[in-house]
Amino acid sequence: MHDCSDRSSATNRPTQYNDNLRPGKREYFHRLRESCMDRREVILKYITKEKQGIEIGPFHSPLTPKRDGYNCLVMDVFDLATLKKMARENVGISEEQCELLEDVDLLGSSTHIDKVVEQHGKLGQFDYLVSSHNFEHLPNPIRFLQGCAKVLKPGGMLSMAIPDRRACYDYFRPATPLSAWLEAYFADRNQPTLTQNFDEKWVRASYDHHGVPYGSFFRGAPPAAVTPAMTFERHFKEWEANASSNDRAYEDAHCSVFTPSSFELLVRDCAYLGLIDFEIVEMSDSPGVDFFAHLRVATDPAVLRPADYEILRNELLHRILDEAAETSTQGATARLNATQPDPTPPQVASTADEATSQPARPSGLESTLENLRDIAARSAQRLDDINRAIEAQHSAQHSHAAMLTAAQEERQRLSDERQRLTDDIQRLNATVLAMRMSTSWKVTAPLRRLMNAVRRMT
Repeated sequence: MHDCSDRSSATNRPTQYNDNLRPGKREYFHRLRESCMDRREVILKYITKEKQGIEIGPFHSPLTPKRDGYNCLVMDVFDLATLKKMARENVGISEEQCELLEDVDLLGSSTHIDKVVEQHGKLGQFDYLVSSHNFEHLPNPIRFLQGCAKVLKPGGMLSMAIPDRRACYDYFRPATPLSAWLEAYFADRNQPTLTQNFDEKWVRASYDHHGVPYGSFFRGAPPAAVTPAMTFERHFKEWEANASSNDRAYEDAHCSVFTPSSFELLVRDCAYLGLIDFEIVEMSDSPGVDFFAHLRVATDPAVLRPADYEILRNELLHRILDEAAETSTQGATARLNATQPDPTPPQVASTADEATSQPARPSGLESTLENLRDIAARSAQRLDDINRAIEAQHSAQHSHAAMLTAAQEERQRLSDERQRLTDDIQRLNATVLAMRMSTSWKVTAPLRRLMNAVRRMT
């Protein structure tokens, strides 16, 4: 986790993340447990009990509960009675967790948080907003961020925990592009579209851990253990049935899909376009299911359009590609190879000259690069072998074709020869028949019989 809370660092370069992953499952789960223990501390880094804030949709797991002394209001689209009913109907929520539900102070959709807060006469009076696993559900993220800026004081903080597509059921989905946010904003969208409902289910992933499927898991999970649900035909029929309906019920969905860098790019692009007034203060990665974002209402508009943004944006875009590659089979193999210990024992130099001549042991990145070069070299050699085999096959085919042509020519020659012999035989037969039918043949017939009898007697 990297702290980039300094204003200048936040605006002059993309946030740095912790990518120190490990290959072993046991260590993954150990890091995941550690992440969960640190999670609350990370989210509440810029929040104190004395500050006035709003927690959005805490359900049965509030981060800033009043019972712990936080000066915080609860906002939800459902009232307390409905939330309790939903919690008790959920078999995964215990009775003790149901008791953690708090009164709902601000009732309404967070997409229009400013309108809800305005009804209570409190616009611009809050020090912070905190949200855990809500932002990805918003059908209109730009509209929400605009409303948050109105609710907060200048310099107020928006702290969020957001699921990382690399560690949840969005595993196979691509990161959301800016165009999707803009389309929702221009359409003043208030609920997920049929497209978004379908996308969430189309390739919904689960991680198989000893036969038990999990929709939330950990970064670096073995790709072979993550599989999509085979239910898309049913969801296609649902879409088909609802396509012509103009009055359909609200169906929740992950409207947006993120990795840390893709989220940062969207926020920075929107700020650069003048759509939102938030600057990124800090981004914190984790080995678990979510990452953490701390945004601040900018007091200086210049920080939203840094002069070197083209360079920053290029770095973010390349990092997005790196993050996407993390869930690929080849990427996982390369990382696993890079973290394996070197089986060759180090050579102890006997003299200073020998020590100088020993090559430096490669770093993890250099080791990964060397592995990739080896793979590329083996692939190139394999390609050469395949090309030679193809050429040999073509040569054999040409040779076979030549032999076939020669055989066909020989067959034709023999066929012609046979026809000539047949014609000669027919001519000879006709000649013999003509001789036998001639007068001289008949006159000399007694003499031929006498000569044949003499040959038999001798």
